Amino acid sequence: MSINAGLEARINSIDGFSSWKHAEKIRFFAWFQHAVKGKQRFTTTDIAACYDELHYDKPNISQFLSAMEKRKPKVFLRSGDSYSLEGKIRETFDREYGTHDITLNIRQQVKDLINCVPNIAEKEFMKEAEICLRHDAGRATIILVWSIVFYHLCQFILMDHLAKFDARIPVYSKKWKVTDLPIIQKYDDFGDEMSEREVIEVCNSAGIISGDLHKILVKHLGTRNSAAHPSSVRIGQLQAEAFIDDLVKNVILALPI
Repeated sequence: MSINAGLEARINSIDGFSSWKHAEKIRFFAWFQHAVKGKQRFTTTDIAACYDELHYDKPNISQFLSAMEKRKPKVFLRSGDSYSLEGKIRETFDREYGTHDITLNIRQQVKDLINCVPNIAEKEFMKEAEICLRHDAGRATIILVWSIVFYHLCQFILMDHLAKFDARIPVYSKKWKVTDLPIIQKYDDFGDEMSEREVIEVCNSAGIISGDLHKILVKHLGTRNSAAHPSSVRIGQLQAEAFIDDLVKNVILALPI
């Protein structure tokens, strides 16, 4: 196991970290020693280990630490051969990067999914969802991810289950006359002819999705509806994370297209 377990996951959640200047990297690595590894103080060896873990070329770490320790206001506080990050700076890093493990895992899942979606429009939606998640915009995250999930479900129907789906529409609902039954041939037809809930219910009735997946989709459609309409309901970071985790695992990764 890495001596800096969790470092790579944290770095992967930060866009452009590799291009940061050495002074910025060292401040982050110092914060990592405190916040993640639980150390009260750290040494140049601890910071060097972070560089080695990420395969980054190392600067003269001692020189950087010494210079920032002497700066006004101070960045580091020194005691013998060890250092600590100044308290106010550490608080700033805590607010910006003090995320928990599930957040890091889900952010990485979202990044990985960008390479799995089939077209540029989908990739852009996933990138925007990742940005929203990173900045704690729970409502926007949920709305964007649901759009991808519903698109994925519709593509799953179109590719392998369209005949079964169309055949079940009149059995499921009597709201349409025989002459007015929806004709589903492409993705846009779903939105033009049926609501998202109707699509989910027909899928369930036709056996295209399992009963358990039906429950998951209905539950999270309700969450999306709450997020999409003005209300006093707050959509927090944890709720957005659970939403993504559930739908990524049970729809996008479970239904091949």
